[in-house]
Amino acid sequence: MFRLLILILAVGFSSVASRHVNFYRTDYTYVDEFDAFYKLHWDTSGTSVPLQSWSSGFLACDDEGAELFYPKTRDEWTVAKKLVKAVPTALNVTDIFVGIHDKFGVGEFITINGYPVTSPVLHFDRPGIDRCVTMDIESGVLEANDCLAKPGSTRPFVCKKVEDVSCPTIDKGYQYFKETRKCYKVNKKAMNWSKAMETCLMEGGILLVVESPSEADILNRKVVAYGTDYYVGFKKLFNEEYYTVKGRNLRDTGYERWYQQRQNECGIIWQSSNNDGIYMDSEVCSNNLPFICEMKVRNE
Repeated sequence: MFRLLILILAVGFSSVASRHVNFYRTDYTYVDEFDAFYKLHWDTSGTSVPLQSWSSGFLACDDEGAELFYPKTRDEWTVAKKLVKAVPTALNVTDIFVGIHDKFGVGEFITINGYPVTSPVLHFDRPGIDRCVTMDIESGVLEANDCLAKPGSTRPFVCKKVEDVSCPTIDKGYQYFKETRKCYKVNKKAMNWSKAMETCLMEGGILLVVESPSEADILNRKVVAYGTDYYVGFKKLFNEEYYTVKGRNLRDTGYERWYQQRQNECGIIWQSSNNDGIYMDSEVCSNNLPFICEMKVRNE
């Protein structure tokens, strides 16, 4: 029965993983560093969507299911610079509209997401201008500017689409980690290994399988607690070897770090006393322990 279960789960997880691709639209470029998609709107002909105003840029991005770009991290502004440089006809572009404004007239610039602006905005108190912001593509400097481009000209802008990632559950106990594209939940109610596995399945997940040193590091720093053993998803099966609930031999998963390797049936992990990482061991399957479930994320 267990052999059939792990084979079914292996197929299911493989199909979920295969659905993740770095694609949004053919006219958007994926940038791995920021895990987002970007598109430069650049119109020199005047024949497509009018780009003469901040508002038209905002609406154009919204129509594409994206948002008007502004740099959320220190170096993200360089994405806009590279996009502009990649367009041969954009040689004269010096600045672009970004998603920062004071359209609500509160006297303070905010982002399109409603957050205060943490970077300085030059000339924010300059009289006689509208309350929109542009960004110098050579430096990333933000400047208060008119919400309309000068007559006869257009001002480019960039749309940004952040991949919508969510844990496929309303259970708030699951926490998403971008680095592994998994959601984890620590179930503190102690159960035997079989009940732990059943609980994870009922929640739409599976007992955790650690698949890389980097994943082990994340678990060590952000998920597990010192002094606690947790059931995870491997068990002794054929020829007395350990197999994961995803159908693979444990030694082929990408992470196998034993402490004593006691010859019990069911897998556990725990955090070392000197905090040098996660160790694996085994436990009697009928003993009750807390456990960790994982889920693959769902991409909307």
